[in-house]
Parts: sequence; C-alpha cells; structure tokens
Amino acid sequence: MEKLQDKLITDFREMGQRAIQVSTSALNDQLNERIETLEQVSALQTNTLGKLRESSAVAEKRVGHAVDSIEKSLSAAVPGGFKLEPSQYAGQPQIGYGHPQFQPALPPLQLARIDPEEVAEAEGKYGFCPNCTSTKIRRSNRQGLLDHVLRFFFVAPFRCKACRHKFYKF
Repeated sequence: MEKLQDKLITDFREMGQRAIQVSTSALNDQLNERIETLEQVSALQTNTLGKLRESSAVAEKRVGHAVDSIEKSLSAAVPGGFKLEPSQYAGQPQIGYGHPQFQPALPPLQLARIDPEEVAEAEGKYGFCPNCTSTKIRRSNRQGLLDHVLRFFFVAPFRCKACRHKFYKF
C-alpha cells in the first residue's frame, strides 16, 4: 500500500513538472512571437518616420527656394525694393513635421496633482492583459486538470474583459 502511495506521489510530481514545462514553453513561444511582431512594427514605424522627416526637409527647402525667388522677382519689380516679413511662427517649437501655421497652440505647462486612488484604479486590480494591454481583467474560474495542478504552484487563471484572452499569473 505504501509503495502504491509513493508511486502515486512521484507520478503526480512528475505530471506537475511536465505541466509546468509545457506551459512555460508555450508562454515563452507566445512572448517570443509577440516580441518579434513588436520589433517588426517598430522597424516599420522608424522607417516611416525617417521618410516623413526626409520629405519634410525636401518640402521645406523647396518652399524656401520659392520664397527667395519670389522676393528677388518682386524686389526687381517694385521701385523701393520688396522684402517679405518673417513668419510670426519662426523660432517657435513645432509639434510634428507640418507647417507651423497648422500646429496646435501650446498651452503653458502646469503640474497636475493626481490622486493615488486614481492611479491604483488605472493600473487595474490584477495588472493588464498581455494580449491587448487592457486593465479590465478578472480572475477566471479554474477549468480542467491543468488549472487545478497550477493551483499548487500559486498560478491563477485570469481573463480579459476586453478581448476574452485567458492567461495565467502568479
């Protein structure tokens, strides 16, 4: 009877170790795939921003040359000379890469006081969903053998209310 009991205990431990290894490898695979996707998206965004900066610089040079040629042609045509006044936006910080005329007005910077309770609510009670980063997650019911085995290792199932993704956390 004791041998049977010892065999059951060792089998149960082995099964627990295998379950942990399988779930860990699955989580690692998912994380690696997501990291690769994020790196690809980041590379595309960097490339797009570089192209936008280059096209903005080219457009700025073209506009500058056009303004210079207009000034030269008008100064020759007007008897007293002609000079365009500098823009009222010259020297101001710009947001983005568009023309300063279309930039939003910048409000003066002010420090904001934040209630610590609001910060705690924003973080979410249990953290965030690894699939969609929503903070609207809840504890999920344990279903199946794996969920009950993971209970012994203090791993609990959670489900995202936004995307319905089920994941595990310590």
